[in-house]
Amino acid sequence: MKFIQSFWSKPFFDDTEKNNWNYRHFGGFHSSFLFYCSWTYSCLSIKKQYPNLHLVTDDRGIEIFKEALDLPYTSFSNDLNDLDNYNTKLWALGKLYTYKLQKNTPFCHIDGDVFLFDKVLDPILKSPVFYQSYDFDADQYHEIHEYIHQNFDNVPSEYHCDLSEKMKFINAGVIGGNNSDIFQRYTAKAFELIENNTSKLEDINQGLLNLYYEQFLLSNMVAKENIETASLFPKPNDDHNHNFAAFHQIPHGTTYVHLLSHLKKSTEFMEQVVVRLQLEYPDYYTRVVTFHQKNNS
Repeated sequence: MKFIQSFWSKPFFDDTEKNNWNYRHFGGFHSSFLFYCSWTYSCLSIKKQYPNLHLVTDDRGIEIFKEALDLPYTSFSNDLNDLDNYNTKLWALGKLYTYKLQKNTPFCHIDGDVFLFDKVLDPILKSPVFYQSYDFDADQYHEIHEYIHQNFDNVPSEYHCDLSEKMKFINAGVIGGNNSDIFQRYTAKAFELIENNTSKLEDINQGLLNLYYEQFLLSNMVAKENIETASLFPKPNDDHNHNFAAFHQIPHGTTYVHLLSHLKKSTEFMEQVVVRLQLEYPDYYTRVVTFHQKNNS
């Protein structure tokens, strides 16, 4: 199994709407320093459990993570340079393009705000398709689903469904699998929707659009095709009460942390990440501090 992280730098450095959660200035963190601490600690925590860890990024990402921070990835790729002509508000395209690049290789993609404290992914890695967790919350997709089908051109059939049905919706904090074909078709349909409607992207909720082609699309395809899937957290998170940031229970009660969505904005949780990086990997912490000071003086 090939383990991968991906970083498309253009959304990160786009500060045109830096206070809008729909976009990804500083990766959704309060500052670039907190982002670099999180990413570094994520890389090191994953690498400790799964050494075959690779980074797919672009030239700017190579400068940061390879040349400045010298993170211990097995390999670095600048293939995300291929996305230069895409709208930076489509921040999930960096992940989708990374999945597309894997072709016939089983892979596991892990977000840069995920931290591992054991080989917690082992039970799901042999599945055709696996992911972090799921729920039945279709509400977040209703508005954009209706808008796209009324206003977009040439919407692929893979986006057609009845949202009143009880579908499992994927959370892609961790995502991958051994069924290469579904990932090739899924990513092709994501890019097809975008490329057919480039003139219509400014009049839509960009945050929901990213979730729509990243998470809704794959959820719909595996449901329609009855493809076997596995979830790291098999119980549906219907009431959103699962604690993905239970730092106080590490390492015995908590082996997986994901600062998804608004959790990145928590001072309490970010203090945990910074302090853990400083205590467990002081050399890397110093590199982050030095790099940040040099580039923000």
